[in-house]
Amino acid sequence: MNNAKLIEELPKGAIVQRGGGVYSITPRMPLGQITPDQLNSINSVVQEFNLSGVRVTAGQRLKIQGIPKDTLSAVLDQLGPVGESCKYYVQACPGTTACRLGMQDSMAFGAKLEDFLNGYSLPTKLKTGVAGCSMCCSESLVRDVGLIGKKNGWTVAFGGNAGKHVREADILAEDVSEEKVFEIISKALDFYSENAKIKERTARFVKRVGIDAVKKAVFGSAQK
Repeated sequence: MNNAKLIEELPKGAIVQRGGGVYSITPRMPLGQITPDQLNSINSVVQEFNLSGVRVTAGQRLKIQGIPKDTLSAVLDQLGPVGESCKYYVQACPGTTACRLGMQDSMAFGAKLEDFLNGYSLPTKLKTGVAGCSMCCSESLVRDVGLIGKKNGWTVAFGGNAGKHVREADILAEDVSEEKVFEIISKALDFYSENAKIKERTARFVKRVGIDAVKKAVFGSAQK
């Protein structure tokens, strides 16, 4: 079986590791949170199937590695809801729930934003960072969509990337309400979705069309 067909037939949430023959699964962990029951499920799977272990990823997730093909389905079945994948990745810091520097509740807002983004079908993957203060621990300025909590509301950023070609996101608005944030993001993503090339991330898109074009689509003119 060729690699393309193999990947196409993989269970949702599983990827082929380098070298072939074994697989990795990244359990569903919304905003980096995991319950005691979910943690027990992961631990029992690793022990029962004698897997090599679990790695903590840079994106606040756990990756179960070294799963043989003949046990892959059983591992996924045993993980249950833990194995569900999210459509568009949202990273959030603790914000006011735990951090003394937090200005806004980034965890609660991140959860709402993840639900909101699930309604979209975009040209390629989208990464979002929601930070509770200007320290930007969730890397909001190098994400496709970035939110930064301030005393008087949220700063909305768009078009960032932390990959091979790093790009700091452009600021679309500052000191806006939660309701206004969703309106701005919706208009920005609609414009991106309608005009981006296949697999063109927002950073490359903004560089190609210009941030003024994005602002015009969002606010009706180049300036707010």
